[in-house]
Amino acid sequence: MAKTVTFVALLQMTQEYISQNYAAALSDKKKLGQLRLYIDKYLNDTGYTVEGYSSDELSRRLYCEMAEYSLLTPYLGRDEIEEININGWNDIAITYTNGKIEKTKEHFFSPQHAVDIVKRLLHHSGMIIDNATPMAQGHLPGNTRITALKEPIVDEDRGISVSIRLLHPSKVNRAQIVKGGNATQQMIDFLCMCLRYGVSFVVAGATSSGKTTLLNALLTSIPDNKRIFTIESGSRELSLVNVKKGLVTNNVVHTLSRPSDNPSYDITQEDLVVASLRFNPDIVVVGEMRDTEAYSAVEASLTGHTVVSTVHASAADAAHMRLALLCQKRFPINFQTSLMQAGQAFPIVVYAHKLEDNSRKIMDISECVILPNGEREYHTLFRYRITKNELVKGKYKIEGVFEQPEYMSEHLKTKLMQFGVPEDLLAQFLKPKTVRKKKGGESV
Repeated sequence: MAKTVTFVALLQMTQEYISQNYAAALSDKKKLGQLRLYIDKYLNDTGYTVEGYSSDELSRRLYCEMAEYSLLTPYLGRDEIEEININGWNDIAITYTNGKIEKTKEHFFSPQHAVDIVKRLLHHSGMIIDNATPMAQGHLPGNTRITALKEPIVDEDRGISVSIRLLHPSKVNRAQIVKGGNATQQMIDFLCMCLRYGVSFVVAGATSSGKTTLLNALLTSIPDNKRIFTIESGSRELSLVNVKKGLVTNNVVHTLSRPSDNPSYDITQEDLVVASLRFNPDIVVVGEMRDTEAYSAVEASLTGHTVVSTVHASAADAAHMRLALLCQKRFPINFQTSLMQAGQAFPIVVYAHKLEDNSRKIMDISECVILPNGEREYHTLFRYRITKNELVKGKYKIEGVFEQPEYMSEHLKTKLMQFGVPEDLLAQFLKPKTVRKKKGGESV
């Protein structure tokens, strides 16, 4: 006869049974496959059931609790999910790649249950979270980043707060960016021209604004014979290796930094930027500049290398300010000098932004011109101008137009010509020549 119990009670009894009779199934990864069999045996022998669960669902959920990641397991590794946010033990939100956010119906049993599962997640990368170290960062196989905070950083009754970011190698191409209204074809062509012919640039924006997606799409325009050296931290989002008929057709080196509890064993993004220059790269890609690697990236660009990267900042002036501040962490020279060097190293700044309707736009592409006195002057080469932003029946309705308010400077034009840009390609981005009429209708 079936005996109905609560899931929490059944989990505790099942764990005790497995620990007493088949402890190796919990401690030896090679024997985890047998754990499900032992769970099924216990359920059959005892006749325990839980309201709302079939026997197979119950067995599977018990296995998830004991060997996997509890209620998080079904969400991990899914292509349509961008982020899992644990705001507290009883408050979990799922963010989908289309921008939709949904709260889960299920939650952890208690604050301690949430902490235990997060500890299991962090164990993969050898990271620990406890009262002595209440903040931890780690990752799972398959490009999943974990940032966790527990009490006393968060309130005791919430238990733990976690951001689990699922980083999917971008499958969005340049045509899809244009078709989706993120940018115009002319904007994409301009950035591809800069990238191919040696003009370094940085893509600025907040988290989830589409910076890396844009960079990945632009980099696929690079001819196969040019060498691309990518540098990322923790997990790889860029995916640039082309394979046709079993053979790699392009020339790409993907690298990841490696943090360590022992600083002497750290391999930082800065180390990799320095190492990349020994690989004779045509393009150095720093996934995101967030620390002293900014100084090495600026130096690499100033010495003639093509460097592209992303940075958490708003539009052009703020992006260069952010880079200058990061450079100061390595060499605290005169700040105005750092600002000037940041502008020289990355004369083009692309600002990407996610609007309230969850659409992603390139809001502007700006050029920084360094004047003879060292001051910076910005020119907006392209921008997205919002003409309507309304909240209708709980949904945002945003309309706008892409514009080209200014044209590139003579300095940038000369630089591109020196680097070999064909005249017909360059002409697409130059100010049209004014045609004057002579008397009699003849053009001059």
